[in-house]
Amino acid sequence: MANPTLMTELEAVNIMLGAIGESPVSSLDDPSLVDVALAKTILDETNVSVQTPGTHFNTEMDAPITADTDGFINVPINCAKIDTVGDSADLDLVLRGTKVYDRDNRTFTFAIPTTIYVDMVLLLPFEEIPQYARRYVCVKAARRFQARVVGSDTLFGFTQRDEEEALITYEQSEAETEDNNILTDSYSVSRITYRGSGRRTGG
Repeated sequence: MANPTLMTELEAVNIMLGAIGESPVSSLDDPSLVDVALAKTILDETNVSVQTPGTHFNTEMDAPITADTDGFINVPINCAKIDTVGDSADLDLVLRGTKVYDRDNRTFTFAIPTTIYVDMVLLLPFEEIPQYARRYVCVKAARRFQARVVGSDTLFGFTQRDEEEALITYEQSEAETEDNNILTDSYSVSRITYRGSGRRTGG
């Protein structure tokens, strides 16, 4: 028996096709395969929806972002949301497109130099997320695919119970990898730690 490998995007789509009784395909590149294109679209939608709230594996903690030469603070195009932390925690900043907006001062421009610190949620491609997350995304996407194509989750594939079991594994794995402790998970302790680090914003 060959060693098991991480689920690929192609394997996930074939699992979704199997859930409606369709044969597997060898490529995702044929535009004439309507069910394949729909399955891939739903897989992408589900991957985004699962990651958007923020997970351990797709959140950059205490990330510094610095204003550019025009005074704009830009985030990566796959950034779903930010939350200011440390000495930046009291700033009322939000994302508008890929730029940070200062709600207090109603401006996109910041003093130069300015560095803010944020927890940043980044949306990752399917094949860059952990196996437990791939499994959950795949099962959830397969259930959505079944509902849209055949209107039933009992004909061939996954049930609500399958999705719930995949979610339990996902949540347990997230909890195990977070390494929670009082120093990093207590907001009040984190505030003291950040202030003690000597970080300051430039604006």
